[in-house]
Amino acid sequence: MNTPSLSVPQIPVHIGGYEHARPEEIVLCKGDSNYTHVHFTNGRKLTVATTLKIIQERLAARDFVRVNRSGLINKDHIASYDQDEITLTNGTVLSIARRRRREVREFLQSCVEIFGAQEMSYA
Repeated sequence: MNTPSLSVPQIPVHIGGYEHARPEEIVLCKGDSNYTHVHFTNGRKLTVATTLKIIQERLAARDFVRVNRSGLINKDHIASYDQDEITLTNGTVLSIARRRRREVREFLQSCVEIFGAQEMSYA
């Protein structure tokens, strides 16, 4: 059953080349040297010649968090979380870097405090 989204559609963000994307449609960005693989909610994958750091800066105020050296995720697409890894709604499992665990935990706790408890399970 499709439930209407309560969030307001966001303005598209420039992600590289001539490509723009709405932040709510991005599930995951995976860095690969000077390229970034952007995964969307509809299953589409796009490779852009932009570093993950630059994309992170463009998405900074839009509920994205860096979980490891090559992973930037949208908090709206987290299916489950435990200390060591995060599972996304598309089935992707990402390990959380040891040095980023506190940052990720604090980010997720602040999201729960602001938006209330969502359908996020904690192992």
